[in-house]
Amino acid sequence: MTYTLTVYGGVNTIGGVHVLLSNGKKGFLFDLGVTWAWGLFGGRIVPDAERALQHYLLTRLAPPLPSVFKKDLVQHIPAKVLENLWKVDELPELESITVFVSHIHQDHMALLPYVNKETKVYMHRDAHSVYKAVAESGEYAYTEAEILPLDHLDSVQLDDDFSFQLVDVDHDTPGASGLLITLGEYNIAFTGDWRLHGRHPERMERFAQLCSETNTDILLTEGTSLRKETYFTEPVMRQEKNVVKEFGKMSEGFDLLYVNILARNVERVADFIVKAKELGRKLVMDERTALLWKTATEEGISTLPSDHPARMNEKDVICLLDLQVKSTDLVYNTVTMEDIWLHKNQYIVFLTEEQTPLLSEFETLGDSSGTSLYFHADGNPLNKEDPILHRWLKLYNIHYHYYGTGGHASPEDISQLIETVSPKVAIPLHSLNPSLVNTKNAVKYCPSYGEKISIQALLGKQSETLV
Repeated sequence: MTYTLTVYGGVNTIGGVHVLLSNGKKGFLFDLGVTWAWGLFGGRIVPDAERALQHYLLTRLAPPLPSVFKKDLVQHIPAKVLENLWKVDELPELESITVFVSHIHQDHMALLPYVNKETKVYMHRDAHSVYKAVAESGEYAYTEAEILPLDHLDSVQLDDDFSFQLVDVDHDTPGASGLLITLGEYNIAFTGDWRLHGRHPERMERFAQLCSETNTDILLTEGTSLRKETYFTEPVMRQEKNVVKEFGKMSEGFDLLYVNILARNVERVADFIVKAKELGRKLVMDERTALLWKTATEEGISTLPSDHPARMNEKDVICLLDLQVKSTDLVYNTVTMEDIWLHKNQYIVFLTEEQTPLLSEFETLGDSSGTSLYFHADGNPLNKEDPILHRWLKLYNIHYHYYGTGGHASPEDISQLIETVSPKVAIPLHSLNPSLVNTKNAVKYCPSYGEKISIQALLGKQSETLV
């Protein structure tokens, strides 16, 4: 039997990993997001809400696997068109394709709303809670697909010779997971997005150990941090545990405090709820942010049980910014703009990027004799030099402090993981510069878009570097 690996996304770009493994009958696809790194969308040019999947398929931002998606969305796109776009003779013809989503970031899950209800989608149970929360907040629609949540080390049999096991990894959102896959006689591992400087470094040590114990033949790893400038000089990797500590130190002497972090990093949000309690301040959220937090934690995040300090104090700490609140399910007290600008030293405002113009009111109304702090830690805009943000901050003389950690492993950590796992072949994806990774003694395989290769042939090329 011929076992194959096809890479449709994540090649020489950040995000959008689409890898299809097959035994000729069953297919296993991971992940299912969209990358905008190609520069086709942005600003006022965004996918049409009703035709987004068609746009993604016809720009090669979605994998050419029509059977995965809703029939009414793909019925007018002939297979021949997709074959021509991808320059292949034929598309995969399989009995079924099962999907795995490694975590709930746009570049790994944004295609979920377009998946048909017959397709099975696996993800970590914590990731499922975050996905429900993201949908509840209105950021993305939920999916009609059958979602089957898994826990650490749960296994799924796809066919007689085809199975996978979910393994916890550490990233900057709950439920991030990798895979240990058995395909015939071959063992294949996928890291998903990962880091060693995060909240749970022991997960990556365990992942590497499991890969080593199962004699992994092929390791697929992300390589986001690989850059020419980081090849010889390691980038600064701040520790996740130090983010809220840094915020606590920086908060001294400032009146109003703004914090910009990603709401999907639910564990970090919990840190800031606890810190707000320690500082004697209220944490102000908009409705969408509060809905995401409440839904995710109530659905269940394994590291945030009901007796976690953030859960126990959230009703006392979180305040809902009274701006056209529509939800009746939120149990938090509301606070007006006037309350905040009259009592600036009593609040921390969780300020998302789209709410930046609120600075004009917070900074000019009420007592404006003091100075405010804007603490930026991985929230949008991701670019800490973003010119629009800094124009706003400069306009009101707001003190800016950046302390992001990032969710991705350093080049040295990637190489160390490869060395520990000791695969025959290493495949770097999710990277602008995949060929820069030092794969130690493993063969380096850098695939092309849409390239299909048999596992047997790939493992037979151990005397060369496939770049």
